[in-house]
Amino acid sequence: MSPLSELAGRLDPSCVLVAPEEMAPFLGDWRGRRHGRALAVLRPRAVADVSTILRWATVTRTPIVPQGGNTGLSAGATPDESGRCAVLSLGRLNRIRAVDAEGDSLTAEAGCVLAQLQQEAAKADRLFPLSLGSEGSCQVGGIVATNAGGINVIRYGTVRDLVLGLEYVRADGAVIHGLKPLRKDNAGYALRDLLIGSEGTLAVITAASFRLFAQPKASATGLCGIPDPTAAIRLLTMLREVAGERISSFELMCDAEMGLTLDLLGAAALPFHDRHPWYVFIEIADSAPDAAMEQVLTRALALAFDAAVLSDAVVAQSGAQAKALWHLRFAVSEANKCAGPSVSHDTSVATADVPRFIAAVQGAAAERFPTAQPLFVGHVGDGNIHVILLFGTGEFQDEAAFAALAASVNVSIFEIVSQFGGSITAEHGVGRSLVGALRRAAQPETLELMAGIKNAFDPLGILNPGAVLAAPPP
Repeated sequence: MSPLSELAGRLDPSCVLVAPEEMAPFLGDWRGRRHGRALAVLRPRAVADVSTILRWATVTRTPIVPQGGNTGLSAGATPDESGRCAVLSLGRLNRIRAVDAEGDSLTAEAGCVLAQLQQEAAKADRLFPLSLGSEGSCQVGGIVATNAGGINVIRYGTVRDLVLGLEYVRADGAVIHGLKPLRKDNAGYALRDLLIGSEGTLAVITAASFRLFAQPKASATGLCGIPDPTAAIRLLTMLREVAGERISSFELMCDAEMGLTLDLLGAAALPFHDRHPWYVFIEIADSAPDAAMEQVLTRALALAFDAAVLSDAVVAQSGAQAKALWHLRFAVSEANKCAGPSVSHDTSVATADVPRFIAAVQGAAAERFPTAQPLFVGHVGDGNIHVILLFGTGEFQDEAAFAALAASVNVSIFEIVSQFGGSITAEHGVGRSLVGALRRAAQPETLELMAGIKNAFDPLGILNPGAVLAAPPP
């Protein structure tokens, strides 16, 4: 009996996929740029199944690639081409285990979709604030494993700030029960924080407890046309003076990126008569039902107009209008995917440095990659700017030519990031795409510590080998 047949005998037959057509959806990344091979795709139905699978993987030395909704942008959940790995898809661990409105917490299994958490929190008159363009398909395990960010980080923080406890399975199959929904717990090392953002390289996350917040009773959403990124920073400062800590989102987009989005959605989606060089998306909210958020936002925008910071602005007059404005922002990834070959970056710098960072990227792109169209979109309120260089569809003879150019683009962009003391990845993670870049960007001593942590959790190196850190030779 083969090792895989032995495992299949311990699990429900539906847990093991080996037919090529059944495995195919699990073997490529969302962008369609990376494709791997796998020994099998394993789909556990319970935590006990995950434990069984990892005990088997330890005995057989089978590499395991954990996978959530497969919406990641750094190829962290895509197997290599060796065919030795088994993909561990957590999608069937999809129960909401508890919602505690009094304690403001929610516990969900790894396969729950983000939108499901938002809906369950809303039923209890609470808010789960994480919001991403992929919230209809990304899963709890993935958002925790990548320390996801999204549009509300400026107010609520990243996933690291939202997680209270984790349940996870070690590489040897031991289940660690750490789902305590506690706000204060100093009993030993905070292993939870090592797991958050570890991209499946230390353990397999099977459930998480999250913080909930008061449901906003009043909100206002606006879209502004501005002349440049410096105006965005000035607008943010003015908005803070008027709205205080009630700013939930503050997003920046260049006009070229808006153009791609409108190509996808239709020109009528833009609520302005004229186009503008840059745009800012704003949302403010308050849990008090009588808070006049629309008036607060209108007052802030009026001050910005008087100071010549704004060129134009619109404030949504209904929930449907607000949703339509945010659709322009959330459609960016799909628009870029449809536009042609591009090299994307998930960078962060200090918020005050964003204008100079963008100018430096524009200058470098014009000098080194004159055929590229630089695009910028991101969470300017927390300094996270997505830099995309878009190239012509027929510009590359083959994938190897594009890969070589992409490597050169990455080096150029990351050099600029380093000059500003920024990060090469703010929310997407290292995955497999940025392993080399991390090796160049991080201190050798930092990498040594990371390797030591990896070895402590996964001494055999079977958990997502090649992600975050380079895989050791077989």
